Amino acid sequence: MPEFIAINDINRQVQLKPSFKVRAEKQTFYQNLKFTKQEDLQFQGVVLKQLDEHIWFSIIESEKEYFSPRLHVEIEENEDLILHCTFGPEPNVWTLFMFIHFFLGLLFIGLFIWGYSNMVLEKPNVLVYISGISVILIWIGLYVFARINRKKATPQSQRLLSALKRLLT
Repeated sequence: MPEFIAINDINRQVQLKPSFKVRAEKQTFYQNLKFTKQEDLQFQGVVLKQLDEHIWFSIIESEKEYFSPRLHVEIEENEDLILHCTFGPEPNVWTLFMFIHFFLGLLFIGLFIWGYSNMVLEKPNVLVYISGISVILIWIGLYVFARINRKKATPQSQRLLSALKRLLT
């Protein structure tokens, strides 16, 4: 049986989309995957979707929350089967989150340009400094918000990991 990472180890990772690798036995994995796809099982409240070398484990619609995780598994075939697994939010939530970060980045660059212009023109920069500190605090707040939601999603992440384990054994 392959070695799995614990959810607590995943929650300790700094990045917002934590990842890990799992080695698996080809024959067992593909047999279980074929059986799961034929039966269209929704085991443990988890839905499985596959496209080529990618598999997504999601929480069923009736139990989804805004913080519900999604497990993306990419299959790499060599002599062994290596599964590259990544936890993350649903794509629409991730897109919104990245849009907010992009907007804050543009705002920060704009504030930098405005501050430089004021400095060259020898005008006061108090408003620029306050705005820049506010943007930085919002970024930190977004990161803390994401970490809190990852912690809220721990039971659902555990279900997704259990579904992956079931597929591998």
